[in-house]
Amino acid sequence: MRNILITGGAGFIGSHVVRLFLEIFKNDKVINLDALTYAGNLENLRDIENHPNYLFVHQDISDLENLRQLFKKYEISHVVHLAAESHVDRSIEEPLEFVNTNVIGTVNLLQAAKEYWVDNFDDKLFYHVSTDEVYGSLSDTGFFDEDTAYDPRSPYSASKASSDHFVRAYYHTYGLPIIISNCSKSVGKTFVHVPIDSLFNELA
Repeated sequence: MRNILITGGAGFIGSHVVRLFLEIFKNDKVINLDALTYAGNLENLRDIENHPNYLFVHQDISDLENLRQLFKKYEISHVVHLAAESHVDRSIEEPLEFVNTNVIGTVNLLQAAKEYWVDNFDDKLFYHVSTDEVYGSLSDTGFFDEDTAYDPRSPYSASKASSDHFVRAYYHTYGLPIIISNCSKSVGKTFVHVPIDSLFNELA
């Protein structure tokens, strides 16, 4: 049994990811970590709250020591990191909240994973869900790809770009196994099947 930590799993998208994982990975444990801020709502998960392979943990990713304890307690082997402050307008009003959650929180998760996995990365994965907004405004071509230069234009996109860079830094510096998805706008469950196809391939 693998123990998969999903952060932000009580949000709109995160709750669909949690539900889909329980449906597909029937032999694995799903630990949903969410701070239950403005975007998190446990009502999104009432139908699976008693599932034998599901556990909810009310915790904030800004607390590194608690994350260290969580990795040990639940023997986390895989991380799907969705938790983030979002929305450009909110970031303009409260930029430091976005730095704290999106940058510091992501680095805390990376550090907790690195320390617990102790450089033994066999059958481990840190999957980071980012945004296409790190690329800035659409160019004349009308689309982005993996080679598009980063050009964040708001505190939100800047915080997500920073988190992407830290995820890559932990790969290049420590060898942490990572995948980054720079997702576009999402509508309903359609989102869930597209950016995490690569994750399903890793876990299959």
